[in-house]
This record gives sequence, C-alpha cells and structure tokens, in this order.
Amino acid sequence: MDDQEWDDALEACYARVLRALIGACGSRERAEDGLQDALVAAWKPGVREQVQRPDAWLYRVALRAIGRARWRRRFEVKLTEDVRHEAEPSLDRVSAIELLRRLTPRQREFVVARYFLDLSYREIAEQWAVSVSSATSTVAQALARLRRDLEKEDDGWIRKSV
Repeated sequence: MDDQEWDDALEACYARVLRALIGACGSRERAEDGLQDALVAAWKPGVREQVQRPDAWLYRVALRAIGRARWRRRFEVKLTEDVRHEAEPSLDRVSAIELLRRLTPRQREFVVARYFLDLSYREIAEQWAVSVSSATSTVAQALARLRRDLEKEDDGWIRKSV
C-alpha cells in the first residue's frame, strides 16, 4: 500500500476504528493513545505494504498498545487526581460501554471487531491468529452472555415494578 492509498484508507476508517477502540477499552483517552501508537507502528519500514485491511490492522495493533500501557500503568504512582476534560458521554454510549465491560477482554475485542468494524469472522481469525470457528464461537458466547444478563435485568425490573 503506497502513501496515498494509506492516507485515503486512514481517512476513511480513522473515526470508526477510534469508536471501536473506545467500545473495547471504555476510555476515549486510552483509545486515542493506542490508535496513535498503531499509526506510529505503521510507519516502520515494510509494515504498510503487508497490511490488507487498514481498519482491522489498526484496531488490533492499537489494542495491543492499550494492553501494554495498562500493564505499565500498574507500576506508576499517581501524583494527581484524574481530571476529566471531555464532555460527558450520552446515555446510549454509557449503556453500550457498560454492556461491553461485562465481557472478557477477548470477547469484547471480537464483538467490537465484528459489529463496530464489520470484520468477517475470517478477518477476525486472521488478525488474532485463531481459527474461524474460534472467532465465531467467541462472538456467539459473548452475545449469549449479554442476552442472558439483559434478560435477568429485565426480569428484575419487571418484578420490582409490579
């Protein structure tokens, strides 16, 4: 992929990948940091030439960067309190992030890749080096878990309101 093709692909997918990362990690700041790390990695010699689907590649590399940063943060000492500088998220966004937090990290990554980035199960399998059946079953298990949790909440709400 030459520079112009990369720039065009990046322009087309940047916002979608960022939203997917926010959904996967639950934080806009961490998602932006991870995506920037992925963009830096893309400029290493020979990397972009190997990329077939930029959105999937950026998503996967950014998730790895977010994971490494999370691991490093365990050793950092907080010197100040966290101060939020972003607008409060909408109720729908909060609900979606809360639902995704119920999943394991792997389930969350696969569900976001499938439904936010519209990756096929084959593309997910290629990006994570797993079988297609593993990708399919991971997404199916995640969706079943979410359905089960939502049904429990709905039953509890109905019982409380009656």
